[in-house]
Amino acid sequence: MFKKLLLGASIFSLFLSACTEPEESSKIPMFPEEDDFSNDIEAELYFNYFYLDLYYIYGHARNELSDNYKVYLNKGTSADARGKNFCTEEYYDVCYMYNQLADPFTHYFDPVVAPQVLASIFETETITGIGAEVEEITDIGSRYIRISDIYPGSPAEKAGLQIGDVIVQIDGLNISSASNFEAMCTGNIGDIIKIVVNRNDELVVAAVTVDEYNEPSVRLTYQDSIPVIQIQQFVVTTISDKGTFGEFLSALKKTEGAKSTIIDLRGNPGGETKQCDSIAAALLSKGDTIIIDIEAFPDSIREGGYWRYVQRLDTVSRIVPGDGVGKDRYYVVMADTGSASCSESMLSALTANRHVPVVGQLTYGKGIGQIVIDSTYRYGLALITALQSFDKNWESYHDLGIVPDFEIDDPDEQLAKAVELAKEGTYIRTAGYGTRKLNHFSKARLQEPSNKIPTAKDLKLRYEIRH
Repeated sequence: MFKKLLLGASIFSLFLSACTEPEESSKIPMFPEEDDFSNDIEAELYFNYFYLDLYYIYGHARNELSDNYKVYLNKGTSADARGKNFCTEEYYDVCYMYNQLADPFTHYFDPVVAPQVLASIFETETITGIGAEVEEITDIGSRYIRISDIYPGSPAEKAGLQIGDVIVQIDGLNISSASNFEAMCTGNIGDIIKIVVNRNDELVVAAVTVDEYNEPSVRLTYQDSIPVIQIQQFVVTTISDKGTFGEFLSALKKTEGAKSTIIDLRGNPGGETKQCDSIAAALLSKGDTIIIDIEAFPDSIREGGYWRYVQRLDTVSRIVPGDGVGKDRYYVVMADTGSASCSESMLSALTANRHVPVVGQLTYGKGIGQIVIDSTYRYGLALITALQSFDKNWESYHDLGIVPDFEIDDPDEQLAKAVELAKEGTYIRTAGYGTRKLNHFSKARLQEPSNKIPTAKDLKLRYEIRH
C-alpha cells in the first residue's frame, strides 16, 4: 500500500532511478510496513519526515531536523494549524514538524486544502466567457470594435472567430464600445451567444457557447508603439499547451520586428522553474548561463552490509542550448517588491548576461526554490526548499533583492521611464544586488496565523517538478 501510493508522487520516479540497486540479500525495505504505524496520520507524519530528510536543503546543514520522526508525535496543537502551513486538527503533528524548521518557504498543506493550493500553483484561474479581447478603433470619423486577441482553445476560437474581425452585432444588438462587448459576452456555461462580424467585407455569423477556460498568464499591450509583455506568473497550465512559455513565445512572434520591448514582471510572485528558465533562454545567446542551482537530491550508501538513503548536494548550471529567438532585441524590465522567486531568477539571467536596465523597486529577494510533492501518503501537499540559486558569476540576490537602475514608486511613472529607455535603446545596466538583508527568511517574518488558504501569489515560489 505504501509503495503504491508513493510511486504516484511527482518526485519519486527520479528518486527510484537515482538509487543504486543493492544486492537482494542486503536490501532494506524502502518504506516501513503498514502495521509499523498506529494509524494513517502517523504514516503521513513519517513520509513527510522522509521527504524532508532527503530534500530539505537546510535540514542537515543547520541541524534543523530530528533524527527520528517520533519526536514530533503528539506535539501539534491548533497553534500549528495556520501561518506558513495549513492543517486541520488530525494533521497538527505534521504541521508542528514543519514549524520547527527555520525556512518559512517549506510548507505542508493537508489533504483538505491541498487540491485548492495545488491548482493555484499549477494553473491560472479559470474564467467563464468566450475568450476574446477587443479594441476600439477610430478611423476617419468612424468608430468600430475589432477583435484584438483570441485565446487558444477558447469558445471564441472554437466558434471560428478570428483576430481582426469587426463586431457588427451580438444577439441582434449593435455594439458601440468594448465595455458593451464584455457585458454581452458574459453568461452561464452553455449559453449560446450569436455574434455577427465583418470579415473582409463579408458578414460572418458565429454561434459561441459560453464555457470555462484558463486565464492567460501573459498580456501583450503597446505603449507609444513599444510592445509591453506582462508576465503575471510562470505556470504550467494556461491558455497555451506550453504554459506561460508558450504564451510568451506567441507574444514575441506577434511583435516580430520590434527593436525594443518592455517586459513587465511587477507583482509576479514566481512559478515553475522550467517556465521561467525557458523564457530567459529565449532572450539570451547560446552558452549563456541562466542560473546556477545547488540542489539537494537523494542517494543511497552502503554501511555495514546494508543500504540506506541519504541527502546529497549537487551543482546544476542551466545553460542556454542555442540562440534565443528574441536575443537581438533591446529589453527594459519593470519589477517591484512583488517580483519574487522565478521572476528574480529570470531577471538575474537578463541582467548578468545582457545588462538590461531595470525600472521600478527593489525586488523581494528570494534566491531559493522548492520541489513540489503533490501526493504524500494521505494526498497532502509538501513544498520543500531544495534549491539555492546563484547567477552566472556565483553572486546571489537571496534576501538582498535586485536593485533597479531607476528607482521609481509610481506605476505610471515606471512605465513612462521604461518607454523612454526602450525608445532610446542604449542604456546599459549599472546597478547590482542589494547590500542589506531584507530578513524575509527569519522566524520573525513568518506569516501571522490566518484562516486564509495561501495561493501561489502568497507562496512566492520558484518550484521544480521532478519526474
